[in-house]
Amino acid sequence: MMILRKFYLALLLVFASQTFAQEGLPVYSDYLSDNYYLLHPSMAGAANCTKARLTARQQWFGQEDAPALQTLSINGSIGERSGGGIIVFNDKNGYHSQTGMKLTYAHHLMFSRDEVDLNQLSFGVNVNFVQSSLDETEFLNSGDYDPGVD
Repeated sequence: MMILRKFYLALLLVFASQTFAQEGLPVYSDYLSDNYYLLHPSMAGAANCTKARLTARQQWFGQEDAPALQTLSINGSIGERSGGGIIVFNDKNGYHSQTGMKLTYAHHLMFSRDEVDLNQLSFGVNVNFVQSSLDETEFLNSGDYDPGVD
């Protein structure tokens, strides 16, 4: 009976890790602004206060349909050893855009008694909701009709 349980657990871990694809925020350099939660979900609630951060990034100023990204992230402690957070984002790159939200739960194992130090081991889990869209109006109105685009 114990061998059967271990087999089912191993089977569950193998299939659970291979059935879902990850889709994340575009890579950017917000680590320079002390917004660790935006880069690592395990950092939710790691600080000794609740943090709310608004980030906006525009590339290639003066160019039409240049990449642009806006994020709003809020994270804080839930109890003594846990944290939670939310990230709302809007990413536009030419004809493609993504709008979505990430909800995070994190658990922290403290290695020291001082809460000011980040001397801890943290685990984080995200749930993502993403809507991807492709603006095809320029393709259809350009005069070069391609039936494969429909």
